[in-house]
Amino acid sequence: MLIKELLAVLFPHLAGVCVDEVFRSGATVQVRARTGTVKAACPACGTPSQRVHSHYVRRLSDTAVGGQEVLVHLRVHRFFCRTSTCTKATFAEQVPGLTVRYGRRSIRAARALQAIALALGGRAGARLADRLAASVSRMTLIRLIRALPDPALQAGPRVLGVDDFALRRGTPTARS
Repeated sequence: MLIKELLAVLFPHLAGVCVDEVFRSGATVQVRARTGTVKAACPACGTPSQRVHSHYVRRLSDTAVGGQEVLVHLRVHRFFCRTSTCTKATFAEQVPGLTVRYGRRSIRAARALQAIALALGGRAGARLADRLAASVSRMTLIRLIRALPDPALQAGPRVLGVDDFALRRGTPTARS
């Protein structure tokens, strides 16, 4: 099995980036990767730009592999926005399926922690996350729950009033 095939199996969400190096540092698997894009769209106005301002390295916590914590060092570009009326002078590129603005964990890791938070909540969820090599505090899990959107209502509640109710042979029954 080739190294690229192995990386595709272990890190399928990193398919959109160029993985330069994977190494182990203590109990952590570290991945050095970079984006291969030459242009990106401005998040404010949507105008594509090819003019690179600079680059920097983002550190993303990712889902565990083999019981070990994974840390992705992702080199991304900052671009100038070409539109003079745009509110953003520069912007950082985002990798679809991997990063979100201001995020410090990958989308897969965030979804896994949200599922743990919804199932177990604070302290119990933090203990399970620690066992799964994704140590977070109980308050982080609570914040992840609070950040989720409210579920949509299927139908509004039906309120029973005095007239919707009748006594028939000593048992309450609802009228249609």
